[in-house]
Order: sequence, then structure tokens, then C-alpha cells
Amino acid sequence: MPILIKDYTWIQNSKNIQIRVPINSGYKNKIDLFSSDCYIKVNFNPFLFELFLMHDVDITKSKCVVNDNFIVIDLVKKEETIWAELEKPLNKEDKMKLRHKVIAECQERAKLELEDRAIKKSNLDRFTVQQAMNIDNKQHVIMDERRDEERKKAMNELEMWRKVTAEEEIYETENTITENQIEKSSLKITELPSDYEENSQHMQIILKESNKKTIPKKTRVKSEYIDKKKEETAKRILPKLREMAQVEITHTPRSFPTPSRESTAQEEETWLKNITLARRATGFVSEDLRPEEQDPQWCKEKGDEFFRNGNFLGAISAYTHGITLSDKLPSLFANRAAAHFSLGNFNKCANDCSTALDLMKPACEGNRRSRGKCIARRAAALARLGYLNKAIDEMKAAAKLLPEDENLQKDIYDMERAWEQNPDSD
Repeated sequence: MPILIKDYTWIQNSKNIQIRVPINSGYKNKIDLFSSDCYIKVNFNPFLFELFLMHDVDITKSKCVVNDNFIVIDLVKKEETIWAELEKPLNKEDKMKLRHKVIAECQERAKLELEDRAIKKSNLDRFTVQQAMNIDNKQHVIMDERRDEERKKAMNELEMWRKVTAEEEIYETENTITENQIEKSSLKITELPSDYEENSQHMQIILKESNKKTIPKKTRVKSEYIDKKKEETAKRILPKLREMAQVEITHTPRSFPTPSRESTAQEEETWLKNITLARRATGFVSEDLRPEEQDPQWCKEKGDEFFRNGNFLGAISAYTHGITLSDKLPSLFANRAAAHFSLGNFNKCANDCSTALDLMKPACEGNRRSRGKCIARRAAALARLGYLNKAIDEMKAAAKLLPEDENLQKDIYDMERAWEQNPDSD
């Protein structure tokens, strides 16, 4: 139930009303205000201020200011009168009706305002598109005018060039005709003596052209430098082509991504030594294994030995290396889940149990006990993580696979009692 605020104060004049509602500074950022012309509600959980005004006010001109210790509400009256009371004397039912009426009116008004805003936005978008189209049309008109001007300019230049070319051709033709006339007039016919008329093979007509211009032949300019270079190029002996070969480059393996430096060599050696000792303390180093030890089954047996001795980190390391060699053995995932459970890594335990169950397919009598133990271990991990409801279902499924195990029934009973005390744990 909310706590109603009654210790508010208010003052008025003929135009305005000021209401001061006390608040705690800690609720300043948690205030929810709802206002209308005849109803005001201020909620800051668990406090509630509710006011049914005696007369209507203009809420659009009113304002609210939140200070550290007060909420100041300035209301503007619709009619300039002095109110006898601030709040209407209403019973509980009338207040409820008026409250629902005001909320319905506000919702309807908000809906209409939303529709108006959508219409205005649509009109504005349409106007924006129209203006953009007008701008594009103007730009296209400008581009067309500029293109027409350039085309007219090019056509005028082409016409001028055509006229000039035609005049030059006419001038050249006239000069050619004049030269031909001069050449014809300069031809001379020489009569041969009568001796040559009998022997037709000796008859010749000698035509001599006068004032005929002879075109001089072009002669190549010789260069001693070019001739020397040609001789040197002809006498040059080129070396033989290189033989193909393959060069193999091997680099010393390096554990650090940065280049090796003498100043940090000692620090790197110390770091590598400490890391190797730490890895060996957890079980073994994969680089130290013999070839016959690179066997997933050997890794499982090694991990089981570490687990029996209480070295759970070494067991996890062995199982993990076995998984890298072969990730199809469900026993590696199931045993690693047990080691994670012993160390309190319940998320990793649940994940490994799920992977092991996926590998135990198809379900048969041969893997019934393994599946039951794996489901029970996953249920225990889920219970430790707080998912009691899921853990109970998992444990019941494990009990169906292992009906002879009485410990599972006891675990189910304990989980159900714990879930009854805290049913929202999951």
C-alpha cells in the first residue's frame, strides 16, 4: 500500500496556485508526475500525492519544479477567482470514477496528438520530397541550358571551320589549274629527222618540261656515336641465365611474439622457467611426453591417478591433453567434469557433463550407468549454481537410470526440501 502525503501547503491569488509537496532528497530522481486540468498525481515509491482540484486549471501553462526538499507545482487558473478550497470533497467511488475518466481523456488526447504528429511528419516528408524534386528540376534545366549553349558554340565553330576549309580548297583548285595551264604551254615538240621514221624502234618523242621543280632526295645523317653503340651492342656477350634453386630458411622457435633482445633475454628465460615449473606442478608438460605417451587412454589413466591423489589441477591437465588428442571419448569429459566439480568450477562441470552425454549415443544398456552418473553430477552442479528446479528434474532422470542407488533418492529429497524453502532460487 502506498503512503499518502497529506502535509502539503498551498497558496493562491486570483490567477495562480502554488502547491509545495515535501520530499526526501533521495527520491529526487525517482519522481513520476501525472497532471491534467482537474487531477494531479505525484508518485515516488512508496509515497503518493494525489489531488482532485476544485476547479479546472490550464495545465499547458502550468509548471513543476523539483528541489532537494520540495516539489513546487505552479498552476494557472482558467478563471480568475479565489478558490474556497483546493480539493473537491469526493468519496472513494467518485475519486475512482474521476481518475478513470481523466486517464481515459489523457490517453485519447495522447492518441490524437500522436496521429497529428504522424500526419505532420508525413506532410513534412512529402513537402521535403517535393522541394527536392523542384531543386532537381531546376538543376536539370540549368544543365540543359548550359549543354545547349555549348552545342551551339561547337556548331558555330564547326560552321566557321567548314567555310574556311571550303575557301582554302577553292583557292588551291584555282592555283592548280593555273599551274597546269603553264605546264601545257611550256611543252615543246621536237621533230625527228626522216632517218628515224623507217626504224620504228628508234622513234622517240622527246618532251622537255621547263620550269619544273625537282624535289631533292633525303639523305640520312650519320652519327659516329650511334654507329659505335651499335657495334658495341653487336659484340656484347650476355651472361648465362641463373639456375633455379630453392632456399630453405628455418627459424629458432620462440615463445614470445616480440623480437629477441639481449636486454630482456634473462627475464624471458626466468619467465619460461617459472611457467614450466608451474605446469609441471599441475601434472605434466605435453612436450615432455614420450611418443608412446601420446595416447588418449594413457592421459585418462594419468588423470585418474592425479584425481585419486587429490591433484585435481593435474587431473584436469591430463584429461584436457587427452581431449586434444581425441575428442570422441566421453570418459575424458565425464572425468574432467568430476575434477571441475571438486574444484568448484560448476559451470565447466555442467558443460563437460553435457558434452559427455552427447557422445554417449545411442543410449543403451552398456552406457546406462555412465549416463546416470553423468546426469547426477550435472544435477549437483546445477544445484550449486542455484537452479534447484532444473537440478531436481535432472536428479529424477538419473534415479530412473540408477534405481538401485539410494543416495540419489536422498539427494532428491534434500533438493525438494531446499526448493520449498526458497522456490524462486532458479
